[in-house]
Amino acid sequence: MCGTHPSAQMLSFAKISFRSLLLSAAMSVVLVAPASAGVDCVIGSKAAPAELIPACSAIIDQASNPSLDRAAALLVRADANARTSGGLTQALRDIDRAIALDGKNAKAWRLRGDLLREAGGDLNRAAADLSKAIELDPQDSESYELRGVVYTNQHRLDRALADYDQAIRLKPDNAQAWSDRGVTYYLGGDNEKAIRDLSEALRLDPNRPRSYTNRGAAYKKLGQLDKSVADDGEAIRLDPKVPEYYDNRGLALAAMGEYDKAIADYDQALRLAPRPNFFTNRGDSYHLKGELGAALSDYEAALKLDPNFAQTYNNRAVLYKKMGERRKALADYETALRLDPGNDNAAAGRRAMIAEIAKFGGEPLRPLAANSDNGPSFDCATAKREVEKVICADPQLGVLDRHIAETYERVLKSAGSRFAGGLRRTQRDFLTTRNTSFGRPGYDLRKVMQERLQRLNAMDS
Repeated sequence: MCGTHPSAQMLSFAKISFRSLLLSAAMSVVLVAPASAGVDCVIGSKAAPAELIPACSAIIDQASNPSLDRAAALLVRADANARTSGGLTQALRDIDRAIALDGKNAKAWRLRGDLLREAGGDLNRAAADLSKAIELDPQDSESYELRGVVYTNQHRLDRALADYDQAIRLKPDNAQAWSDRGVTYYLGGDNEKAIRDLSEALRLDPNRPRSYTNRGAAYKKLGQLDKSVADDGEAIRLDPKVPEYYDNRGLALAAMGEYDKAIADYDQALRLAPRPNFFTNRGDSYHLKGELGAALSDYEAALKLDPNFAQTYNNRAVLYKKMGERRKALADYETALRLDPGNDNAAAGRRAMIAEIAKFGGEPLRPLAANSDNGPSFDCATAKREVEKVICADPQLGVLDRHIAETYERVLKSAGSRFAGGLRRTQRDFLTTRNTSFGRPGYDLRKVMQERLQRLNAMDS
């Protein structure tokens, strides 16, 4: 969209589950709870957390058990707690106790560092824990890889790349390290290297949907949109329940001008998760298609979900400018700048709107008049409602409105007195519902108007 940046394509690290980390932490002791417990407190147990937690507690609470055994049981119980709703705090407490009992257990430090990172906690502390794990076991590829993720999240990209390099040197088949290094190259603007690394990750493990969608983002940056769409399609095939994959493919399709296909993908993303960036991206495609009413509805739905989403204000400002609503456009540009002072597009748009208002005034432009061939049935100069202003600004909606009004009048004249009252009532209901529903999430003004015209045409025939 001219003057705007659609919401950024999602780049993400493929998550490493805490459980998989625990399984890779080779323990020297296999722990077994008392036979009466019925469940063994062992690494890799498939028992439910509700069964595993008491089994491990039986070992942990027995003070006569060796410290190393209790520490190992604490790590198994931490995994079980991490798999329960709200169990993160207890999982961290268990790892703290395990480290207190066995401070030289590199795996425990690694697990705590990664759990802190995944929980969005103190990244400096997470990096310190992972550094301790590396100090205790400098041959552990996983610790370097995980510290690289922390550094990437801190935007310390050079340090992150150095860690990924070391992780790959220690374990050349570490698909996770190749994938996450590819994301970091992307964030640094080196899309060719990003594609190279993500391709190697997929060669090592072709069942990585996030690696596909991340490589698709790099292809999109390079303008290779067909490849971007194909990669996001593969991510969707592998995991059709992740809404970001549909949103990412929608962005690539929109960049190709395939707005209807893009909208279909945003629809699916929104069915899976109603997020403000999905509404904004769909609004951008409606805007570029010229469906201004649907675009405005989506922007407003996005802002209801997140009133501080600066990009949506910027994009709605572009729409208001097209509608001739200069003062509303200026207000949205200023809000976007207040929320995101570095937004160059909003700054340029604000300057342009100030100049336009100084030259032409702040009153809205009225490009379509009621007496024009393609204008709506009402006078745009006196339009007050938002829905009417959108109809005035959108030539297709203007024609639809005029056709509805003309067809209604024709049908009304031919209707007998027995049916005229009912016809007037349905027309009033249509207009009342249109006026009150416009701007609500999911309300499609164009579709509603088309359906009303079809009903009237059926009566006319």
